[in-house]
Amino acid sequence: MNRTLKMGVKKLQRAFSLKANRAETGIGTLIIFIAMVLVAAVAATVLIHTAGNLQQKATSTGSQTTQQVATGLSVTSVWGLDNAKVIESGSISEIAIYVSPNAGSSGINLNQTTLQLTYNGKTASLTYGVGDFNAVTSGTSNVFNSTYFTGANATHFAVLDLKDPQASMTPNYPVVTSGGEAAILVNVTAVFGIGITQNSQVSGSVSPQVGNPGVIQFDAPYAFTQKVMELQ
Repeated sequence: MNRTLKMGVKKLQRAFSLKANRAETGIGTLIIFIAMVLVAAVAATVLIHTAGNLQQKATSTGSQTTQQVATGLSVTSVWGLDNAKVIESGSISEIAIYVSPNAGSSGINLNQTTLQLTYNGKTASLTYGVGDFNAVTSGTSNVFNSTYFTGANATHFAVLDLKDPQASMTPNYPVVTSGGEAAILVNVTAVFGIGITQNSQVSGSVSPQVGNPGVIQFDAPYAFTQKVMELQ
């Protein structure tokens, strides 16, 4: 009888021991599973945050690149003045370079723009003379009015505001914006010591601080038959 009881007790001990081991194993597995879920959640959060930052940076970089590509100036025309009494024997003493922003361009501050001109074997670099500014948005009968060229000299150009739909051009900050147009006024004689003569070649660029430059390239007419003439 005692022997039978002892064997029964041993069987019960083995059974409970096995269940305890299985329970401990199950709890351990559950803990590992929970830990893996937590790690995966943290990793997913980090990845989502990083992807969001990268997307924002890519969008910002793309917008900046697009703006830089679009931003710039176009030279729409160049006009010259031969103020000699006998036109045929004179030379172009002053030029007006018409500029406007490219399509899609941001505003261009002409105060931060450089004009380069090459003529007669010399290259000159001119900047805006602060305050050398006139506005004729209502129109003018003479772009070559001497008043407009007062500040144009050997190192500086003057600015004539022709169209300013956003009222962005001021004497200190002549910013030409979309739909606007300005004339860069140059005293050629002061810059090069002589005027532009017949059949002479002139080249150059109008370079904003940021963006594409406007190109200047023309040959003066073989014969001057009028005081004001279109050169480009």
